[in-house]
Amino acid sequence: MTPKMVISSGLKTMLDDAIHSELYASNLYKHVANRLQKLGFFGAQKFFLAESASELEHYQTHVQFQNDVGAVAEVPSIEAMDEPINSLRDALELGYDTELQLYEDYKKWYGQAASDVVVQQFLLQFLELQRKSVGEYGDLIARLNQAGDDKAAILLIDQELGG
Repeated sequence: MTPKMVISSGLKTMLDDAIHSELYASNLYKHVANRLQKLGFFGAQKFFLAESASELEHYQTHVQFQNDVGAVAEVPSIEAMDEPINSLRDALELGYDTELQLYEDYKKWYGQAASDVVVQQFLLQFLELQRKSVGEYGDLIARLNQAGDDKAAILLIDQELGG
């Protein structure tokens, strides 16, 4: 007997879209980390490398779920990264926008999974993660706003990001 896929093909496609988004975010955060290293923001570099690793964990969670429901996760090709990062602000605002987009996507995917409570339950963990990520980036941007143009304050935020 060959185990069958116990989710619809439409939900499988949606989950593959989520996989693409997680891998894209992982690569984007590696790109950001590389740019921050060049700019001398070594704490933020470490922070974004950890963010990249976290996105890969999300990817692996999706892979395991698809295996559990009799599917095989697709590994998509990921677009090249070319977003300009010229400051810590650029990096944090890009991170915020990325996490907010993932939050909106997971809300949409949750709604699309209304016919399958198991898939919806699986997606809930990502909604919670994204809500927290959006808040974290918002807090970091608020701190950066408080620092203004004070280079010492910006370097202190960078140092804290690496801790």
